[in-house]
Amino acid sequence: SSPSSPSPLTGSAYTEWSDQLREAEELLDSPALRAQVANARDEARRVRIEYTRGKEKPDWTQVQLQVVKPLVEVRDQIREELARRAADNPLVPLDRDPVPGRYSEMVRRYYEQLGRDK
Repeated sequence: SSPSSPSPLTGSAYTEWSDQLREAEELLDSPALRAQVANARDEARRVRIEYTRGKEKPDWTQVQLQVVKPLVEVRDQIREELARRAADNPLVPLDRDPVPGRYSEMVRRYYEQLGRDK
């Protein structure tokens, strides 16, 4: 089955999508993650070439397995690493609501105490 909205692989946004993916790839520190993104991008390029040359519709199951799934895995690994790094710093608040001013000193002392108790 094909995607419900135009895919970057078959639509006019392919070049922009591929450029953004390459930029994201270049930002990654991990050679393994960079390689995973590069492989997915190469597979996407192959699908795009086949589509533009012969107007063959992509095999969406293969696109899912060889392009989408690896990119989702990289995204998930990045999220896990960011969460792990945030957890290493006990002074980083876990919620998104700001601490009301009158409580900020108590919250700061609380986190300092947690850090000393380790």
